[in-house]
Amino acid sequence: MNFQGHHSRPPPLPPRNPTTRIPITGRPVVPPLPLASKPTGAAQTLTPPAPRNNGLDDPDVITYCPENNILYATAYWYSTPDAPAFEICSYCFASYIRSSQWTAKFERQLKPPDTDRRCRFSTPRMLRLWSQVLRNNDWAYISGYMNHRSDIMDCKGSAPLTTDVGRHWYRLKNNDIDDFAICAACYEDVALATPFGNLFHPNPIGQPAGELWVCDMTEYSRRAMQKLGQTNNWSAFTATVAHMMAMAPCDGTTGVIVSKREWYRPKPYIDDMAICGACYFHYFAASFMESEWEPVRVDLENRGWNTWVCDMSLLSMKVAYIKAMQQKNYCIFWNAAKVILSSPPCPADGAYRGTWYGLRLTGEEVGACSQCYAGIVEPFGFGKYFVRAQSSSNEKRICIFNESAPRREEFLKKFDDAISTRNFSRFQDFAVRFAVLPPCPTYSLVKDRKWYGSNEFLICESCWEEFAKGTSLAAQLPHHGIVLSNACCDLYSHRMRGLWNEACEKGDMSYVTEFAKHRATVYAQTVPRIQVILATIQMRMNQKKALLINSLTLQASDNLVALTKGPSCSRYGNSDIGYGCDCRWCKGSDTVQSRFEHKRR
Repeated sequence: MNFQGHHSRPPPLPPRNPTTRIPITGRPVVPPLPLASKPTGAAQTLTPPAPRNNGLDDPDVITYCPENNILYATAYWYSTPDAPAFEICSYCFASYIRSSQWTAKFERQLKPPDTDRRCRFSTPRMLRLWSQVLRNNDWAYISGYMNHRSDIMDCKGSAPLTTDVGRHWYRLKNNDIDDFAICAACYEDVALATPFGNLFHPNPIGQPAGELWVCDMTEYSRRAMQKLGQTNNWSAFTATVAHMMAMAPCDGTTGVIVSKREWYRPKPYIDDMAICGACYFHYFAASFMESEWEPVRVDLENRGWNTWVCDMSLLSMKVAYIKAMQQKNYCIFWNAAKVILSSPPCPADGAYRGTWYGLRLTGEEVGACSQCYAGIVEPFGFGKYFVRAQSSSNEKRICIFNESAPRREEFLKKFDDAISTRNFSRFQDFAVRFAVLPPCPTYSLVKDRKWYGSNEFLICESCWEEFAKGTSLAAQLPHHGIVLSNACCDLYSHRMRGLWNEACEKGDMSYVTEFAKHRATVYAQTVPRIQVILATIQMRMNQKKALLINSLTLQASDNLVALTKGPSCSRYGNSDIGYGCDCRWCKGSDTVQSRFEHKRR
């Protein structure tokens, strides 16, 4: 990809200067990454090409294939009666099947989100077989493969897996990579689509009971196998994957000493930006963006002990990356990253001095910071639904995408829904209804909130708006928006909501009322006692930590005294701990330590 301006290869990076960038809340101060002679071209904005029109503008077709991820949108899914368990998303159906001779063999069904549903069509193996059977007009073969693949348990990514019945593993025949094992789904979907498939064989011993295994077909391994498989370069694959597996994982926002990690920076250079080696391999290596990055050379003598934070730990960076991968357009990521790193940190209910983008229908009360707007909102074309507002120096804000936001997970799911369906109203309507409401407290007592329901059971504002409002029995409830000094919600559980639905069908809430009374009795007998036990455990843990810190501090002081005064006949202590201390006030360290050991027992 050609960029405007000329960028010569820069000299090694000097240490980051913490004064040039406002540190992210909760993160170590990130020393910026200036060059000794910064290239002037880095100030430009890359102009992405116009998006390609793939013809998939049907409102019933989602904008992208979720692949092995969860689709948080109610959408159409396709399957054939010859292989009913092999589900295909509407994007893949429109892209590959709709124009084929077999389109009539498939049926569609509108389905809600399901954490266990995956699109099984967009795998390298299936796409390769599909092009072959279309030429041969061999429906029997491809439908047979669909049934075969449906019987294999899907990959769970980096989640540790127990010994599940029916889950199989594959290892390398010659053990070219130590402890490299992949699940049967990745063997079918990826390995068999490359010349490397015959180098694997079923794990001969199986997974021992009680052990947790993780599939090693990471995002990088998947991309590298497809890329290097085109040239049958097995040695390069084993070398790079082994190098990647030996890397420590990303330390996230906690930061890490520079010399303990590999670091990479983008081209053209963005001031203050660097990502760790683990994130480089996970996101960029072996992709179309690989050539847009270069290693960072660190002077170990002068900068080896600085603390850096990987910039891919930001959610806004990750979302911008997803859009760039979907569009195969590096400019999308680069432009977003440039704005993100020049903006103040995402606010977590604190003073925010950056540009605030409020949702139009809610004013400025609900909105996103400049980082999240640049990386999450704008790349997907939803900027027109937000209005720009400048924050004052002491004005408190909380970004809806901040990890401390009470409804962050719900907002992200609704945003994914809006992206998938091209319907921003799904996100906007949710924000208007719920953003100003406090989250459900479940069984925890809260003060001075509005409640709905009756004297026997109460419904919080969130559960009322989400579930009970508009049902047939809602109007019969005596309490609507009353403020109570201390109460908890009774309608958050699936059990209570199921009983409420049954009561609405029968037109009689007497059973719900009686069950709520019984539930309140059980609550009074159990939950307060559980909370006391948990509070006691926490208090004792805090005491142990305090005693341990005091013991270590006093022991360090005693050691310092012993080093400075030299040999002496004077020793201090008492009958409980003995007389081995070098100073009279440090004998407390052994007393504290003995108390700590006693509490551990």
